Amino acid sequence: MKLTQWLESRLARTPLPWTVGEVRIYPGYLLIHREDAPEDCRLRHLSGWEAFLDLVRFDAAGRFRPLRGAPGLQKGWRRGPLSIAELFSDLRVLYPEAVALLAAWEGKRLAPTPFSDTARRQTGLYEVTQRLPREELPALVKKVCVRGCLRHPLWHLPEPRPDNQERLTLLCPEACHYFLHQARARAAVKRAA
Repeated sequence: MKLTQWLESRLARTPLPWTVGEVRIYPGYLLIHREDAPEDCRLRHLSGWEAFLDLVRFDAAGRFRPLRGAPGLQKGWRRGPLSIAELFSDLRVLYPEAVALLAAWEGKRLAPTPFSDTARRQTGLYEVTQRLPREELPALVKKVCVRGCLRHPLWHLPEPRPDNQERLTLLCPEACHYFLHQARARAAVKRAA
C-alpha cells in the first residue's frame, strides 16, 4: 500500500479534527496551526511552496528552526484545500518521515534503536557520547526531547507506546543528531570534571 493510501485510510479511522504535531487538518485537507480557528478570516492563505517553506523554516520572530519537530511553528495561516497527495507532501515538509514512521510502527515494522546502540556507532567528535552516564540520560531526554521536540522518543521508553488513535503521533525511533550533539556536550562536561 502506498503511503498516501495509508494516510487516507488512517485519517478515515481518526476522529476530527486530525492533529499532527502543531497542525490540525480539517475535511477537504485544510491545514492550520492547532491554536488557530479554521473559520478565522484573518488567517493568511498559503498557496505557494515558497511561503509554506518559509513558514516551516522560520519561527514567528524570523529565527531559523533547525529541528522540524521542535515546537514554535508560526500561527495565523491556512493551507488548502489539498488533495491527499498534496497533504502527504506538506506533512513531509512539516514533519519529515512522520507518516512513514507511523505507518511502519502501526504495521509493527518499526523497532526503536536504544540510545546505547546509537552511541556505540558514534566515532570522531561524537564518540564521547558512549561515555554519557546512564543516569544522565533521563534528564537530557526531558530537556531536549520532551520540552524541545514534539516527537515521541520511542528509543528511550522502557515499553514504547505512542499515544492513542485519536491523532497522528510524531514518532522518533532513534536519537537524532541534535540529541547526539547535546549528549556530546553533556558527556564532555562530565569527562572534564
